[in-house]
Amino acid sequence: MFVGSVDDLGDLIDARNARDEIKSGGDALKMYQEVAAGHSSFMIGKDMTYVDQAMKLTYEYNPLY
Repeated sequence: MFVGSVDDLGDLIDARNARDEIKSGGDALKMYQEVAAGHSSFMIGKDMTYVDQAMKLTYEYNPLY
């Protein structure tokens, strides 16, 4: 779960609550990281260094894609 820490539309408190709810139900959440990014940064941001980690996790937990 990648969360933008300077996101005007997504609230960090809500993201952290969602993380805690998911974690309380088992091991479905494999990773949580707060990225210094805004809402649109995940598509058109200047710093896209988190994408490599996201792709690695995608291949690790969903090897068909």
